Amino acid sequence: MNQKKGLTLLAIFIGVMMILSAFPSFIMRGGNEAGIVPPTQVSVDTFGVQGKLVDTSFNSLDDVLRMSPESTTLAYWIDLGKSQNLTAAAQGALPAAIGLSYGDNIYQNKIERLGAVYFNDSSAEFHWITPYRVAYNSLVVPYDGYMMIPQSSDYAMVLGRPVLFGPQKSLEGVLDIVSGGLPTDRFTLPSGEQADLQVASLSGNKTSPSGKYQEFYLGVTQSDNGYALSAEYLKPDSSTAQKAKGVSDQYGLATSSKGGVTEVSGTVDSSKLQGVLTAFLKP
Repeated sequence: MNQKKGLTLLAIFIGVMMILSAFPSFIMRGGNEAGIVPPTQVSVDTFGVQGKLVDTSFNSLDDVLRMSPESTTLAYWIDLGKSQNLTAAAQGALPAAIGLSYGDNIYQNKIERLGAVYFNDSSAEFHWITPYRVAYNSLVVPYDGYMMIPQSSDYAMVLGRPVLFGPQKSLEGVLDIVSGGLPTDRFTLPSGEQADLQVASLSGNKTSPSGKYQEFYLGVTQSDNGYALSAEYLKPDSSTAQKAKGVSDQYGLATSSKGGVTEVSGTVDSSKLQGVLTAFLKP
């Protein structure tokens, strides 16, 4: 992450924390319930908040895309508890996200799994945490039965599993899908795939991995020998296919092409993970 982006994220995060501090009735970090240990198996009702709660599966990028608006151009999902090395490498290669950078400091409990979607020049995040009770008396913004809780002038939160976090307008777009709207149908490569880190993108956007292609998908899973990686480009142009071959050669991976899909796959050593993710994911 470059210095300018890091400072911007830090400023946003400090603003979020200041807003939380302004409402002492928020029990976000224990409060007067600090002695209560959250149960490991609970329903979303444990959050203790009025209105509807988000309650959906969150085990892969497929689940993120089922909550993503039609205009989504990039989405990712990561298991933050799987590998600290993978999380650190993802932080350096993926578009910035509050939950990815400050996941240990936002809630009473750590974010276990995280997703992010980028659409309409904005973004929304999905944070999977063990539910705990939250009390508040600050302003809430009802939306289709859900309660958006402002965290700053720029960000709001909708409680549930997963917790939604992002600009209010972006959260409205996600809630429209959660409430029964039609999600994006422009991503085919992630369908049915499972990995510790999953990224999907359409080309031609400022957060998209470089190159010209119809669709891109990356999956990374920790293995005994390092990290199993698969990167796929659907209908890449010749220069993008050549770039994929260059990355493949540099990191000792295999390249294949079939049915309009160019795939780079193989196992990457831990020490090279940051480099290969940056090579594939940089805009």
